[in-house]
Amino acid sequence: MVGGGVGGLTAAAAFARQGVEAVLIERRPAFDIPGVGLGQPANALRVYDTLGVLEQILDTGFSYDRMYLFDPSRRLIVEHKFLLGDDRVPAFCALSRLQLHEILLGAAERAGVEIRLGVTVSEIHEEPDRVSVRFSNGEHASFDLLAGFDGIRSQVRQHLYGTAFVPRPSGYGAWRVQAPRPDYVRGMEFLQGVGSKTGAMPLSNHIMYLFHIRPEAAGANFAGQDQVQLFRERLVQYGSYVAEIAASLTPDSDIVYSPIEPLMLPWPWCRGRVVIGGDAAHTFAPHLTQGAAMAAEDAFVLAREVLDDDVPVEARLIRYSMKRYPRCAFVYTFSGQWLHDEQSVRSAEDLEAARTEMMANASARIGASDRILDGPI
Repeated sequence: MVGGGVGGLTAAAAFARQGVEAVLIERRPAFDIPGVGLGQPANALRVYDTLGVLEQILDTGFSYDRMYLFDPSRRLIVEHKFLLGDDRVPAFCALSRLQLHEILLGAAERAGVEIRLGVTVSEIHEEPDRVSVRFSNGEHASFDLLAGFDGIRSQVRQHLYGTAFVPRPSGYGAWRVQAPRPDYVRGMEFLQGVGSKTGAMPLSNHIMYLFHIRPEAAGANFAGQDQVQLFRERLVQYGSYVAEIAASLTPDSDIVYSPIEPLMLPWPWCRGRVVIGGDAAHTFAPHLTQGAAMAAEDAFVLAREVLDDDVPVEARLIRYSMKRYPRCAFVYTFSGQWLHDEQSVRSAEDLEAARTEMMANASARIGASDRILDGPI
């Protein structure tokens, strides 16, 4: 496995738990994963349950079953109860990215995965029944299968497709920062503004993260700038806890900015015995909080299909791609449309029209997504 994120760790653990000798490489020298938090929906939690870590995730994170849509002053527009989960698996459990990675790393290590840090792939050579790899440290090895879960700038995807399929700037970016959680923030919240959207996701009884999505120039890089002032300026129209957090920001606040760069790779996501999944194959607008979940599902389905040895490996990888593409394409399309709709609110009149439309349709729309994503993978 190339890449030690959610997808790579899940895939490595899933293979190793079935007795497969799995090696995972990660370019970082340590698993000090950057990022703020991840909401994990029921479909992802069911995958983690197969790795034996569901209870650990639930004990660590914050579970919730509702989404709230508000106006900029946090006046309620819609409350939606998710149609995800069951008596055992909650609709959502959110936790910090680092906590989720530590849990999945533990699952991989217990399963016997060999983990190599500070190394990546330099060369990939495909042979009839093997894949030979030269690592960045000069070592060579060969494998029955090479799976790239190596992120949005995937080297394995580049090996397969060159620059034919790469993420493109959407013209929007996401700002995030952790903050204390008020007791009244009990689930995922969106505050629809004029020209932007903000909101929060609880990560524990005490912590949540604030997010903000708005147009940003392609290639924008705010490193070295006064991010506190920039973030405050972007949040000025919002009230309630958003205004309180904006006022409390200091130079020590760990503000994270990332561009939204969607990608949906056509299937097949493979050639011969080389295959990709997760952000290497698809990245989404964050609105359904399904990015990590789709990576986890990819990993689960990849292991399931590859270990079903009724046909040659190459055919199993094609089958994996065909099964994953429609579900990921749905998330790509649905989240992209949501991004477009919210960011088209450009005036007070647009905001009032959006309020009316959301009151009429938002819960039904999200419910349709819930029913699809809560189904079998």
